[in-house]
Amino acid sequence: MRSRIPTLAALLGVQLLIAGALLMRHEALSTTPPNAPFLTKAIGTSDRILIDGPAMPGRSGAAPVELLERNGTWVVHSAYDVPASKTRVSALLRQFGGLRRGVPVANTKDARARFKVAADHYDRRVRFAHGGRAIATVYLGDSAGLRKSYGRAAGDRAIYTLGVATYDLPVKSGTWIDAKLLQIPSDEIAEIDVHGAHGAGVALTRTVSAKQAPGPWQATGLAPGRALDAAKAGALVRAIDELRVADVLGEQASPDWQTGAPQATLTIGRQGGTTATWTLSKPKTGDRYVLKSSSEPWYFTIDSATAQPLVDAAEPDGLAEVPSRPATHPAHPAHPAHPAHPVHPAHAAPPHRKVTAN
Repeated sequence: MRSRIPTLAALLGVQLLIAGALLMRHEALSTTPPNAPFLTKAIGTSDRILIDGPAMPGRSGAAPVELLERNGTWVVHSAYDVPASKTRVSALLRQFGGLRRGVPVANTKDARARFKVAADHYDRRVRFAHGGRAIATVYLGDSAGLRKSYGRAAGDRAIYTLGVATYDLPVKSGTWIDAKLLQIPSDEIAEIDVHGAHGAGVALTRTVSAKQAPGPWQATGLAPGRALDAAKAGALVRAIDELRVADVLGEQASPDWQTGAPQATLTIGRQGGTTATWTLSKPKTGDRYVLKSSSEPWYFTIDSATAQPLVDAAEPDGLAEVPSRPATHPAHPAHPAHPAHPVHPAHAAPPHRKVTAN
């Protein structure tokens, strides 16, 4: 019995070592309780957000999307300081501010590279700052399921499954601009002067009042004998009200955009007297249009489907009713000849009999 005591003591020591290692590993993966906030600092006061990626060792990502808050308004600094989409920026801050840790999936250096959440190897890196000081940095990597990805906060070794998808964080600056920037509410539009590439234009006017619905459109400049098509006028107003820009090109025009020969020019008067002139041109290449508004310093792109109602309205007679064609009566067909009446067998001539000589 005594001879077994050293062996049993050795086995107990090994078991204690294994248990200690497992406990240390569990503590390393669970340094904070589940469901604790993923970010230890509040990001709601952020006035600068940087989004970039993907990146890997030896190859950095492209220039980041840079969002800045100025006097309560977010702008896309990396896209000529065009106003940013309030909805998109607010959703970003709300989503990251509400992230929870859950149960960590790994915490080793090799795992950070494998899940693409290392400081030099990631799909997305999102940085929040205020007053020139960093608040938080988040590395997002591989997909962890529907609208989820693996993520890690800078300064934390643990990797978590987070409820955010990398495709919701585009790294093209133009996708963060306010696409509705140029829209003019339809019930505020009182005048529209439309000119096309062919010269002569049409002026639309109506009475607009805050106390009642807008009056009917009246048109001047239509060809003699032509009337305004109310449906076409309505389509033009909706196109102005719902217009969405696709991207921003900058503040300086390029010869390739052919802004000197616009396809359509619209001067839009609003209730209260303010006006904006839109100039729509077709670049030499590509399936897009370039739009410049007198109310903003930037040139924007819009897709062809968005531009088409504006271009159509600027065509000759583009807002006029299609003239009705005079009714035509088909010629009466010639009366067919009366068919011969059949002869009754009783009145038919008897058949000739062949006479045979005897």
